Amino acid sequence: MKFWVTLENRDAEVEFQTHGDQVWLEFDGRRLQADFHRLPDGEVYSLIVNGRSHEVRVSPMTDRLEVTLRGSTFPVEVRNPLERILQSTTRAQTATRGETIAAPMPGLVVAVRVKAGDTVTAGQAVAVVEAMKMQNELTARHDGVVSDVLVAPGQSVSAGQPLFRLKPSPT
Repeated sequence: MKFWVTLENRDAEVEFQTHGDQVWLEFDGRRLQADFHRLPDGEVYSLIVNGRSHEVRVSPMTDRLEVTLRGSTFPVEVRNPLERILQSTTRAQTATRGETIAAPMPGLVVAVRVKAGDTVTAGQAVAVVEAMKMQNELTARHDGVVSDVLVAPGQSVSAGQPLFRLKPSPT
């Protein structure tokens, strides 16, 4: 079975096979074999790799796993390789077409942090919308240039309403 794994901003396609208490992983041209046993709590595994014993905790989160080894915890995303293809296609289309930032829920625009013509980077805050007495910072998903600001502070917005349009950054 193949998976697409992201660990510490590094992507790899990993082939995973099990047979009884044996597990084989193949990634980056390397093959790793281990004996493994699930311990009673269900999240901790005892692994024996190259004669060395390791205790690994694997905790499922909403959108990823948290893997703890030797006291260090790492977020790990595990996906089907098809998702990687779909995600890269979506990114490529967005990069050439731009992005529309919409209200995630009905609310009140508290602040507008950009104006038309501003260059924004992925993750940059563009507005704050208050909904159910909580302020939500809206961010750009991709780099770009603000082409349209469709709201103003104090304006009520509905869920899904476009608030900003970004065009791709000039190359």
